[in-house]
Amino acid sequence: MAAITFKAFRGEVPRTSSRLLSANFASRAENIKLTSGRLDPLKGLQVAHTSLADEIRTIWRYRYTREDRTFDDNWLVFPGDVDVVGSMIANDADGRVYYTSDQHEPRMTTYAEAISGSGPYPDGWFALGIPLPTVAPTVGVTGGAAPVGDRSYAYTFVTALGEESGPSPASTIVNGNLSGTWNLSNMQEAPPNSGNIVAVTNSSPAAGFVTVELDSAFGLAAFDTITLASVGGMTDLNGSHRIVSVNGDDVVLSLVTAQAYTTGGTWERNAPVNTTGMTKRIYRTQGTNANFIFLAEIPASQTTYADTTVTLLGEVIQTADHLPPPKNATSMITLPNGCTVVLAGNEVCFSVPYQPHSYPVSNRYSFVGRGVALSPAGNSVIVLTDGYPILLTGTDPEAMSPSVMQTYAPCVSKRGVVYIGGGCLYPSHDGLYMATPSEVYNITSRLFRESEWRSVGPETFEAAFHDFQYYAVGTPPGANRGRIMVLDIKEMDSVNYVDEEATDLLRNDYDGRLYLLKGREIFRWDSNDNSRYLGDWISAQLQHCPGACAVPGCHPGGHDHSRREHHPHGAGA
Repeated sequence: MAAITFKAFRGEVPRTSSRLLSANFASRAENIKLTSGRLDPLKGLQVAHTSLADEIRTIWRYRYTREDRTFDDNWLVFPGDVDVVGSMIANDADGRVYYTSDQHEPRMTTYAEAISGSGPYPDGWFALGIPLPTVAPTVGVTGGAAPVGDRSYAYTFVTALGEESGPSPASTIVNGNLSGTWNLSNMQEAPPNSGNIVAVTNSSPAAGFVTVELDSAFGLAAFDTITLASVGGMTDLNGSHRIVSVNGDDVVLSLVTAQAYTTGGTWERNAPVNTTGMTKRIYRTQGTNANFIFLAEIPASQTTYADTTVTLLGEVIQTADHLPPPKNATSMITLPNGCTVVLAGNEVCFSVPYQPHSYPVSNRYSFVGRGVALSPAGNSVIVLTDGYPILLTGTDPEAMSPSVMQTYAPCVSKRGVVYIGGGCLYPSHDGLYMATPSEVYNITSRLFRESEWRSVGPETFEAAFHDFQYYAVGTPPGANRGRIMVLDIKEMDSVNYVDEEATDLLRNDYDGRLYLLKGREIFRWDSNDNSRYLGDWISAQLQHCPGACAVPGCHPGGHDHSRREHHPHGAGA
């Protein structure tokens, strides 16, 4: 009797005809594990957390470690596409977390702000970066005696966390007796987080823009988000808005309305500036030294100061060229050298090492095209774009060397990008690519032609890298639900699928498990013994039958011995 033997079960090879596959490959492989060569059972999902949030698209596991090495683990959930990074500040007792989104300005939070009440978390946050003062101090000198000299003054804002802004404009140079009293006035208070609406102009309703005059727009910029309330007449204006532009105290918002403004209204920043406990640091020049040297630190609410110090012993200002991150940053990573890196449109911005709130102009690099996502590669950065990838190499954020990588491989899904150590995997139009500082290449070219690859919906990918496998939830064109594609990166000879959909995937680095987001519930992958998936494996078409064939229905010249294995309870074959 003829026998059919299957060894080392593998998955599907979409680009190859079933008749041309070896016996151990499948024409269908779904809801099974193949990493051992057997048809191993795939366990079901187990609920790990149910969130109170109404809408979730991104999840992140937050661990706060105390000085005694005890820790708290919590789930942070976000309604939009969010990149989250932990603090790289040494011995950070505040548990700082930083994140960017396609829906709002870059933000940061601390354990005290994020974990409060019963959730959902984060419960509170601040805008990332400190607005620069925009008004120079006014300086006058009285009394004293010769010698005389020239001085100029500037000041910065400093949060209770020690984050310092860039300086205000410098005062005019004043000449006077060095031993006199140098009186500073007209220094700004901390940027306001809320206030009143003064007027609203809707000169062209069809244009879709409304100009709102605030009592103070200090600290606000394009792409910041604010909430307006209690607006009279133009009630369409009530709600949350992302600012289009700022001119003085006027902010332009995108809104189509035929309503007429009457009176009233309030505004509030959706991400407040961290002004509690904020101070000012005052700097001045000394003698022929043009550098600004530290003079004094005063409360942020204090607008005047009397300087009677003749000789300064403080340090030169360290934040002379520091700026907040771009408000339209959508991607964020960290590097081993302490830099935080953000992507905003076609600009890559590096922070000062270990100061993720400051992004000097000298640390910013632009390129042709539109940026999609970032990936670290040692201290280098790979920028995935809508065209050719960009590589920035170097160790000093002020002296990075940008170059275009010579492989046309656009990234079609930011959420399909996964970091794999030294580089990343990401979906393009014709396959899954691996990008490292040395090369960019299609690792699925032996599995998919472009047509088969497009049929899995790569532009819809939500992906994670777990157990050396690339997991991606994709929705095929025309389908009303997604499914998970699983690619074993170590043995890139086949692919299998799981009949499951999810909004987000996350490998939790603290426990090494894979988690799926479905609605408001977060599930642990492959962990429920009591509820397993129904496995399905169909072999390729087997054509060879030497001699007499004992398979019923077989006849010479037409041999198709496809075999199907079902595993309703997860039993291996």
